[in-house]
Order: sequence, then C-alpha cells, then structure tokens
Amino acid sequence: MPFLLAPAETYLNAPVRTRTVASEIIIHASPQVIWQNVIRVPAISPAELQPTWTQRIGFPRPVEATLSYEGVGGVRHASFERGLVFIETVTAWEPEHRIAFSIKADTAHIPPTTLDEHVTIGGPYFDVLDGEYRLELLPDGDTLLHLTSHQRLSTNFNSYAGLWSDAVMQNLQTSILNVIQHRCEHA
Repeated sequence: MPFLLAPAETYLNAPVRTRTVASEIIIHASPQVIWQNVIRVPAISPAELQPTWTQRIGFPRPVEATLSYEGVGGVRHASFERGLVFIETVTAWEPEHRIAFSIKADTAHIPPTTLDEHVTIGGPYFDVLDGEYRLELLPDGDTLLHLTSHQRLSTNFNSYAGLWSDAVMQNLQTSILNVIQHRCEHA
C-alpha cells in the first residue's frame, strides 16, 4: 500500500512526528560498575554481539562510544561500522543514576552507501534526536538499566515508517544493552 501511494508523497507536506523507543535490561551488578560501562563503551568485538535481523539487512553494528570528559557538555562519539558516527552532547549527568544527551549524526562523514537514502539519519525523513540511560537499583541488589531514545519521522506514511523505525531502534538498543550486561556481569 505505501508503495502505491508513494508518488503522491511529493505533493504533500509530510507531518513531523517524534517517536520514543524504550528498552531495559536487568543487570546483576552495582550501579557503580554499570555506570562505567555506560558512559564509555570500549571497542565492541563482533563476537560480543548476537546476530540480529538489523545486521542481516545491512544496518551497521555498534563499534564503540568515547567520551571527551565527564559531566554536562561532555561529548560522546558513538561509532558504528562503515563510518556511521553519532555525536552525543551530554545534557544531564547524575553519576550512577542518569546520563542524557542530544544526538547529531555526523552526516558530513557518513559514506553515501552506509544507509538507504530514505533512512539517511539527519535527512528529510528520519533523525535520532536524543537518548538517555537511567540506572535503577532494585531491592535485590540488581540494577535495571533503561535506555530511551527519541526519533523524528517526517513522511506521509509515519504510522507505517514508525513500525520500522521503532523495530530497528529497539533491536539496536537491545543489542547495546546486552553488551553492557555481559561486560558488567563478567568483569
């Protein structure tokens, strides 16, 4: 159905919608240990990532996240395969509790073959706006790690496109949370 209506899209103003994707995982580790694995993510080997459908369809896998300095204003560079880099500026810093950041794709350095033109991050149809990790200490001593992100969709098929963008983001966020969980529980 969306493909049949696609030619009409050029004549319509696309509505802008913000989508929220929330993921979480229980980790058998203290907030102190988890915090150190959230603020910086050293190089992720391919063996640390379980195979996912997003990787099978060609979405770049996460590689690492660096942090310029700790605190509000610090800049994380979240790197993915094939030159995809997100520049994440820290907007909230509550050690061992919460880190939030605005997100900008480094579009000037993303090779044109990294993603399909219709899902170009920072492009006219889709953008990732911000993200947040929250650590919640549970009564049994485990920690619930939350990862939430917001994305902009600007298509005339936002409901349909939202199903796909939510699924991709959920898959990506779950992969990252699984890496953090494994590292914290096997440190």
